[in-house]
Amino acid sequence: MSVHNGAMNQSAPSLSTLSRCSVFPAAALSVETGALMGDAIGTVDQVVAGDIYLLDPRAVARELVLARAKGGMVVASGSSVGAPGQMVKPLARHQLMGERGAAVEVLVLDLAGEHFALPLGPLSTSDDYALISSSLVEGELANVAQVSFTRGTRITMANGRQCPVEELKVGDRVLTRDHGPQPVRWIGQQTVRAEGSNAPVVIGEGVLNNARELVLSPDHRLFIYQRNDQLNAGRAELLVRARHLVDGEAIWRDTGGHVDYFHLLFDAHEIIYAECIPAESLLVSPDVMAGLDEDLARDLRHRMGGRAQVQHHGVEPSAADLEGVAPASLLNRQPSR
Repeated sequence: MSVHNGAMNQSAPSLSTLSRCSVFPAAALSVETGALMGDAIGTVDQVVAGDIYLLDPRAVARELVLARAKGGMVVASGSSVGAPGQMVKPLARHQLMGERGAAVEVLVLDLAGEHFALPLGPLSTSDDYALISSSLVEGELANVAQVSFTRGTRITMANGRQCPVEELKVGDRVLTRDHGPQPVRWIGQQTVRAEGSNAPVVIGEGVLNNARELVLSPDHRLFIYQRNDQLNAGRAELLVRARHLVDGEAIWRDTGGHVDYFHLLFDAHEIIYAECIPAESLLVSPDVMAGLDEDLARDLRHRMGGRAQVQHHGVEPSAADLEGVAPASLLNRQPSR
């Protein structure tokens, strides 16, 4: 069952969800300066942090049409790359920082041995991009970037009231970190089995100064402002995925049964407050579209008019960056401004 724009949809989710996104041959995004000069962007073991990438100005974006299938995502009819039914395997997620300070993520996909770069935000041929971090992509493409709150999560409203996410309506004004009160433009809901990559992350009450237990989709990112750059990220603002905080004790994965996930869209990619913790809103990008059921994806495409959103500023540390660090302790010492 799906909910969007505050209305119920009684039809069952389709197994053939379609998403359209623009991709480049991986060779079109190559190292201009650095250790691997001339090499195309590739898998985690084929890149070096700090290398500077440039998108070939002669490169032409091609449309990849995705369909949901058992075991992952496949190429759908009408795609200008790949063949219908061909499996689309995500290999890596790279965080790049443009010379003007704009961050963008790029997924590297494999289609029958051919590699493609899928930018999850604007990528300009006139800018250089430094590789900040890289990580393996866990699970299928449809689950790469779920940004969802679970039923019962309390969201801070413009007047300070704490409202369960399932009671929000389009037009309600929510407090954002950077732009004050902002209206909710779209609400989506999906119910999935809480298994594998869909199993939510539970942050125990008070672990990150949260008022109650906070339950999020595993790839939902929390916003952290570092007073001191203890992670050597090169920037104060961090976006940390919930699954990277799991320690099996104070923060854990909750498996079994079903879970209701709610998506909140604003005019821009915002940082809002869930159980008093700064967390991101839905970021409209191709991989998110691929993860929504057909009704939700169609409605969101209509709402956005084909536009994507620019990611909120902030560096995303990888699991390797957090290795040996006690994230809960670190984040407790870094209150939001």
